[in-house]
Amino acid sequence: MNISTSIWTWVMAACILAIFSFIYKENPIYRFAEHVFVGSTAGHAIGMAVGNIHRFGWVPLTTKNEWHFIIPAILGLMLYARFIKGYAWVSRWPIAYLVGNGVGLSLFTSLNSQAILQARATMMDLIVHDKAGKFLLNRTFDNFLLVFGVLIVLTYFIFSIPQNGPMKKVSQAGRWLMMLTFGVSFGNVVAGRISLLLGQISILLTRWLGVI
Repeated sequence: MNISTSIWTWVMAACILAIFSFIYKENPIYRFAEHVFVGSTAGHAIGMAVGNIHRFGWVPLTTKNEWHFIIPAILGLMLYARFIKGYAWVSRWPIAYLVGNGVGLSLFTSLNSQAILQARATMMDLIVHDKAGKFLLNRTFDNFLLVFGVLIVLTYFIFSIPQNGPMKKVSQAGRWLMMLTFGVSFGNVVAGRISLLLGQISILLTRWLGVI
């Protein structure tokens, strides 16, 4: 065992153990560590914001003569008009710009990731050959399974057709496939949390206690 002599390593270990104390029950030690984490995160965000003002505002204007950066600078200053009585309405202009810009970016991102890219991923050859013309059974089976799974899942959401006969069986197969997918996703989430836990335990055993 080679216990660390660094004060910051001990502070890190104390914070990790304080957070782990929540496993037993909520206690003042856990709340203190939680408040320290939230406060340090807020302080880091403020520091980053001030640094961005200097990096993306002051430096381009004074050294690079990029005067178009004065527009976002003015909009940022207009946000503080909310704290001035009688001029709070001025802050609505930059807020409207931020909301509109955010909505536009989110619409593009959502449409691209949840519709276009997913639809493009299912547009594939069912029978796959390599460059030499050799039939690839594994790739063909994977592509067929993917396209078939997408179709039966979409069948489950077709409410304009009566769900009876063969249609009902296909719809139920799509439901079971979705349940299987949700189970795999939940398993990935749990595995990710366990990985985070093991990472913190590894830090305690290596950097703090020096056991490993």
